[in-house]
Amino acid sequence: MADLIACEWLKWRRSRMLWLVLLGALLPALLVFFITLNGASNDEPFHWKNYFETDLQIMAMLMCPALFSLLIGYMFAREFQERTVNNMLTGPHSRLSVLAAKFIITLPVLLAVMLLSFLLVLGSGFVFHGASESFTMSLLFDQAGKFGLLLLLEYALAPISAAVALLWRSYIPAMGLGIFAVISEMTIMQSKYIMYYPWSAILNLTTDLSPDHNSASIGYATLAIACVVPLFLIAAYFRRADVHSG
Repeated sequence: MADLIACEWLKWRRSRMLWLVLLGALLPALLVFFITLNGASNDEPFHWKNYFETDLQIMAMLMCPALFSLLIGYMFAREFQERTVNNMLTGPHSRLSVLAAKFIITLPVLLAVMLLSFLLVLGSGFVFHGASESFTMSLLFDQAGKFGLLLLLEYALAPISAAVALLWRSYIPAMGLGIFAVISEMTIMQSKYIMYYPWSAILNLTTDLSPDHNSASIGYATLAIACVVPLFLIAAYFRRADVHSG
């Protein structure tokens, strides 16, 4: 198993998708920075909480659904795209072990996006007047916990993107899924069914944009179903299907 994980990590390190990790963290941080800079030019006071949570909202609403779906889709469909899946499956490891290794490597990849975004926001915040005086460790840990929660909830949806990528044997449909998730969650977040839709449930659990409908029990139940059902489906499919490179 360790060999499979090491192999997946080496393949990821050599991938051009690595640049998307940097862009996925950099673009929201830059957007938040310029929004706050514009406010500072109008003599608006700087607030660390607003600064962090604006970035968190952009990540939860826009960047994570689209980018994470693309990254996960690429992770699971890369061998089909490059016609090397036969070589991957001729080793001594079971197909379920191959899937498990991919899911294990997916977590640090997504973590890199979230951690880099958090550090960029933290570092850029000290540019503003009064930031050093208002900064506290309790605020830092509180915001770090929210970013960590977003990471774990988004990781729970990894099986959906993986299932789409494996069924179509391409990461392009997974990218389409991410775009659809962004558009649909922005529509559903206006309704009372926000906690019954996985992506909008994540948005509300982490940012509390709709407090009147924010039910943690419903949200976590929705995410549990969205995680477990496709996970079993792709395990059954990948184990039994006639998988070949075409």
